[in-house]
Amino acid sequence: MNQRKCKKNSLWRKYQNITFEARQHPVYHCFAILTAFNPRSIVLTHSDNVIRNIALEKNLIMLTNAWMPICCRSLDQRWVEQSFAVHLPLEQVSKLAVMFEQNAIYWVENNELYLVPILLEGIETQKLGKWSTFFYT
Repeated sequence: MNQRKCKKNSLWRKYQNITFEARQHPVYHCFAILTAFNPRSIVLTHSDNVIRNIALEKNLIMLTNAWMPICCRSLDQRWVEQSFAVHLPLEQVSKLAVMFEQNAIYWVENNELYLVPILLEGIETQKLGKWSTFFYT
């Protein structure tokens, strides 16, 4: 297996070990979770990430009023990204994710959490399990 494929598979595994936290449970029947932090998983400064997320928030404001802040964390708490839960069609959210250079997004439908590749080629959407086991208030 070449180095690029190993790195891609390692990222994909890291994206699966996640928890989400928000002040309240999203009220949408299906929604995406996306961020503008760390494009292509290249770590940026906190201030650069905040600027990018503000730009994403401005895009969301123009598209819908059905969004809310949500925090994504790795299980070991070493990685944290401010994100948004947004009720838009998957196709539209995917375009935003491409615009903000995200490798993947999360999709919640029927209380199931999915990891959806965006910029990672050769990887298929993966069902991670019940949304309720990943979400905390």
